[in-house]
Amino acid sequence: MANIRIPDILTDLSHVGTAGLPAGGSRVISQELEICRHWGFRIEEEGGRVFLRFDDDQVVPYWIQRETPDLAWDGLRVNGFLSLDSTNKEALLQARMGAPSGTLIIAEEQTSGKGRGDRSWYSPAGSGLYFSLIVRPGQSSQYWPLLTQAAAVALAEALRELVDTKVIPHPLDVDIKWPNDVLICGKKCAGILLETTAGSGNNPAVVVGVGINVRGASVAEEMVDDAICIDEPARTAVPRRRILVVFLRHFQAEYRSFETGKHSEILDRWKSHSTMWDGARVWIEENAGRRRALTRGLNETGALMVETEDGSLETILAGDVRIRRP
Repeated sequence: MANIRIPDILTDLSHVGTAGLPAGGSRVISQELEICRHWGFRIEEEGGRVFLRFDDDQVVPYWIQRETPDLAWDGLRVNGFLSLDSTNKEALLQARMGAPSGTLIIAEEQTSGKGRGDRSWYSPAGSGLYFSLIVRPGQSSQYWPLLTQAAAVALAEALRELVDTKVIPHPLDVDIKWPNDVLICGKKCAGILLETTAGSGNNPAVVVGVGINVRGASVAEEMVDDAICIDEPARTAVPRRRILVVFLRHFQAEYRSFETGKHSEILDRWKSHSTMWDGARVWIEENAGRRRALTRGLNETGALMVETEDGSLETILAGDVRIRRP
């Protein structure tokens, strides 16, 4: 399936706001309006004019840019797609072409969403958040994995803020699982995928990819025992764009800490949201087998320290770590 960008008419309508645009127009405009309606955008007509009805859920690029403060880069640049094979794939391409820090790729659906390893990320239209953010760190590449922790903290803090401000009316049992999962009620609601590229002009870039299950349809049927959407424990439809904008604000705060070398502070905040970082009984899954271990903290680059059954300490840089259930 071909990648489909958000039509220009949606950007025009988001700019003019309540003034709207004249109804009618060319065949191209009519077709673009029908495409937007088909993908769930609230296109309405009244008094001979066309409007994009405002709410906090629709993932509209201009609204995202307007609502997100610039704390860590000179202006958020949002590239919106209706359908995209992978936001990380597109972000890597744009990073190689020189896209600056603060470039956001977001899609209503992904047809080949990427998870860790060879896994895919289920990404049905209109039910989740699927986005990738390009940053160009000044820190040594050995510390880049910490951006996974920074993103996890940002999402945990964003969910806490949404509960505190009553956007989410019920408390959420949020936990962070090493290396890249955010859990609610012990089930996965979000995953983070970090990828890097040398970029143009030898200007390195990191792509921070995030997938968040928001509506129930974002959880594949075969994953209901292990995954959860935010709406389920919230017991309401949580607005997707509000989640994204609050996340982007918190991520910028974490990114500023990262760029100023306050790596231990990021790790401390990660630990404050995680129950598994020290003393948790886990399985270390690698190759075709698995072995038991206890978690013993994180090192300065965010790698997991574990104590194996023979009492030795190991550093796990990558791989699957699963909680051992009773």
